[in-house]
Amino acid sequence: MHPATVPSTLAHPRARPSVLSPSQIRRLHEVALDTLARGGIYLKYGPSRELLRSHGASVDEARQLVRIPRGLVEQALTSAPRDFTLCSGSDASRDCHLGPEGGQYGRPVSGLNWIIDAGAATRRPVTETDAVNWNRLAHGLPNMHVASAAYDQEGHPNSMDVRSVARMLQSTDKPLMMSAVSGEGMRWVKRLTDVTQPAGRHPRVMVLSSVNSPLIYGSGQTEAAMNSAELGIPVAVNSSVMAGVSAPVTIAGALAQMHAEMLAALTIIKLHRPGAPIIYSGHPLIMDTRSGLASVGFTEIALLQAACIDLGRYLGLPTGSNGLTTDTCTPDAMAASEKWSSAFLPALAGPNINAGAGSLACLSTISLEQLAIDDDIYGRIFRQLRGFNLDEETLAAEVIARAGYDASFLGDDHTLAHFRSEHSYSDLANRENAALWEATGSKQVLQRAAAKAQSLLSDWQPVVSEDHRREFSGLVARAEKALEAMQLPV
Repeated sequence: MHPATVPSTLAHPRARPSVLSPSQIRRLHEVALDTLARGGIYLKYGPSRELLRSHGASVDEARQLVRIPRGLVEQALTSAPRDFTLCSGSDASRDCHLGPEGGQYGRPVSGLNWIIDAGAATRRPVTETDAVNWNRLAHGLPNMHVASAAYDQEGHPNSMDVRSVARMLQSTDKPLMMSAVSGEGMRWVKRLTDVTQPAGRHPRVMVLSSVNSPLIYGSGQTEAAMNSAELGIPVAVNSSVMAGVSAPVTIAGALAQMHAEMLAALTIIKLHRPGAPIIYSGHPLIMDTRSGLASVGFTEIALLQAACIDLGRYLGLPTGSNGLTTDTCTPDAMAASEKWSSAFLPALAGPNINAGAGSLACLSTISLEQLAIDDDIYGRIFRQLRGFNLDEETLAAEVIARAGYDASFLGDDHTLAHFRSEHSYSDLANRENAALWEATGSKQVLQRAAAKAQSLLSDWQPVVSEDHRREFSGLVARAEKALEAMQLPV
């Protein structure tokens, strides 16, 4: 077995430091509720407006503006399940248990369609081969517990989500994450997952649904979220405010708006299908005033992310973090610095889903090598969060007492019994001395990551039968024909 395929054991940290006090959380929640009741949110999807109108919301049809009373939001929250299981294909050991007391899991970034190759100076469009390799690599990486979609630019954009899910189902038996293109596409996604998913092992896939800032829920995103709820597909509700442009520049103001936007989406989904599983998963951005561009590399991104986890946990919902993010356009030292900075504090807060792996250039580009590096980073973070046991065996008092002043513990039975479980090993780390490193080729981490990625891709084994592959192919062909003829909502 390749070392990278050994699964890791995950649990929430024993202590979850919060960046928000209880009174601050309550104040943010009150402001968000007031925002929805007084100012409202623009809903582009007609059925969502009619749904809220039927429950007593004030609807300005001409402006597509809906003011949502506090009571409707509170009603929706009462029907939100605190936890659920996102299933793997057939191996229950790969299931992800999401909720306030659930586990912590890593996943790659989802929904991107540009890629940069190792050592390249420019990015290029994602191809079908790239998307397949993205999924197969995630399958072999131990800290990527959920596989995520990469979207090719070779086929029609209306069906890129459906094509991607078909590839994921053929590349891995891990749970799946995707970004929706349309509500109708989600119906094809459900048909695809039903091909191989054993009875009683649903849901297999979850979908990201994003509210646009400031306070606009687009037609396609709303339709996809409502259809997913009908189909039993969990929805990761997301707001990606850009502080200083589409939200207040202050961290508190951006948080209040993000919370309002996600509460609005949550309310629509829950009124449409009470009990539908939802993940509270804000993905904030900050405007770089020097360039005018969106950024996920600011130090304060970690504060925003951790505060979002606090708010999601206050609601009693499963939570997600954007995790390992960077603005740099290639796997380099700055990418490592920004990713650690953006991911560690939110991870301490205890989100169920820790995302962003493999992403570069402000979540616009993927890299296979960066995915391998980020898996290593998540492995280190998860190891630190697990802590360590302190008992009579691990204290090793008797071992210390029987050792003389010149003793070595290297050959002691206690060392042999515990060194694998106490200390983690990295395939990418250079722990050679300088002379040995030079003698073996002076390899950089990007070279080691590329070699690891190629090794895992070479070791990949099919996860579905040839009959199922043919069935997937037929369904995708039918989906492409149907979806390409549609004028999708925006």
